[in-house]
Amino acid sequence: MLDTLIKNGLVLDGSGNGEFAANVGVKDGKIAYLGDGIPEAGETVDAAGKYVTPGLIDIHRHADAEVLRPGFGEQEISQGLTTIVNGQCGLSISPCPQPYKDEILDFLAPVIGNVDHAAPIETTGEYFRLVESRGLMINVGHCIGDGVCRMAAKGFVPGAVSDAEYDRIHEVMREGLDAGALGVTTGIVYAPETCYDADGLVRALEPMRDYGVPLVTHIRGYGDILHKSLDEIIEVASRLEVPLHVSHMMAVGRQNWGVGLNEALAKLDRARQSGLRVSCDVYPYTAGASQLIQILPPWYQEGGVPKIIERLSDPKLRAELVETLKKPSDRFENLLYSTGWDALLVTTLGLEKNQQYVGKTVSEIARMQGKDPYDCAFDLLIEEKCKVTMVIFITDERDIINILRYPFASVISDSIYPSSGLPHPRAYGSFPKVLGEFVRDRKLLELPQAVRKMTGEPAKLYRIGKKGLIREGYDADLCVFDLNAIGCDADYVAPKRYAYGMDRVYVAGRLAYHAGEFVCRNAGRLVRRVD
Repeated sequence: MLDTLIKNGLVLDGSGNGEFAANVGVKDGKIAYLGDGIPEAGETVDAAGKYVTPGLIDIHRHADAEVLRPGFGEQEISQGLTTIVNGQCGLSISPCPQPYKDEILDFLAPVIGNVDHAAPIETTGEYFRLVESRGLMINVGHCIGDGVCRMAAKGFVPGAVSDAEYDRIHEVMREGLDAGALGVTTGIVYAPETCYDADGLVRALEPMRDYGVPLVTHIRGYGDILHKSLDEIIEVASRLEVPLHVSHMMAVGRQNWGVGLNEALAKLDRARQSGLRVSCDVYPYTAGASQLIQILPPWYQEGGVPKIIERLSDPKLRAELVETLKKPSDRFENLLYSTGWDALLVTTLGLEKNQQYVGKTVSEIARMQGKDPYDCAFDLLIEEKCKVTMVIFITDERDIINILRYPFASVISDSIYPSSGLPHPRAYGSFPKVLGEFVRDRKLLELPQAVRKMTGEPAKLYRIGKKGLIREGYDADLCVFDLNAIGCDADYVAPKRYAYGMDRVYVAGRLAYHAGEFVCRNAGRLVRRVD
């Protein structure tokens, strides 16, 4: 006898094929029946008028520390997410060994939130055991961040990497992959990983050859240096002979909108034609979110937070920095030049006296303080010890739509989890925004393809077990919903609003979410790589 039978629903199986009427049976956490019969079941759910899909998968979140906190999974499962993958952009919480643990966690705090520095996360294996000791509402996978591997070997010291340090990088990377990490990520725009050239990246990532995992990368730049950055990472992946996945594909800056992206996607196609397995992902918002220090040139970030503050406090260096940021550059991603202060919203500040500025643009804060915007931003970074996050409006919606329609693109959120302030609404609304706005309301994407980009396509990238498809024998992670009911009211002013419209969400065959209620909080598990 089945545990659960979902009958009369319209099945979208995650392959991209059209909908079909079928009944879906669940037994012992697996899909045990798919057909038009009515097998006996302990519970029968009538899904007439609703879609039945695989559980949605977000392969780009920064919930490395969030998974350890009470309430984790609520904002995710309300969107229909049953699996997420953390450790993105080279910024994973592990490995995090001494003597660099404090530096690493302080650097990561604006992205993953504050972490107990005494937590046993020196190795990825330790971190995994800690995660597994907590009840998980949804499934969680983890990647190893190459940037943190470098930090684990030599901290934030810039410059060349010694042979002994490369050995240490390889040691901690292999430990994480042996523990079951799903892939290796890079964030070449972030210090100290920005110190690598292509040869250095290839050498640092050498262990990947033995595991067949994807290289998932935040490239060096998405604006004026987009094409050069893609050429670099395609070369690196080709030399390593590993699959390549480009994170949050975009074209940054008004001067690149509508023109830079077409050639970027053509580069991916040419790489595929040459035999390299290449894919990408995209979030459905025109604003991104990151640390405010990302407006600074890479060389300004060398040495970590203490050196950044030291440079910002030097009047001569500060004046030189202003002149650098006022000009376009082919050396680094000058986000500020591409967008301007009016497009930069400050979302997290720690000091009580600065809370009045949360949710305001740097231009607005500068006027309130009677300062030049450059001095305003630099002073905030000094006062807050660089723990400042921002939302920055950088892309054009037409480019987002083009990427969504790209055959090898997945939908993501790129959610960060600062411990205070305003999160980006994409943490709460990315998937309902695509389903409700882009598919249902504006008809910019067909529903079967949208579901594939949220299920089958991301599951294929990471080979995360039998997930992402409705097939007999696959994991019974399932969503049941009426497309007309899907939505989310999260915005930049009030982002902490849960999505709505998911009727039922099953994790491993157990009803975890039903009509706005969180039913089961421990059906999820840590997802390890399947060789």
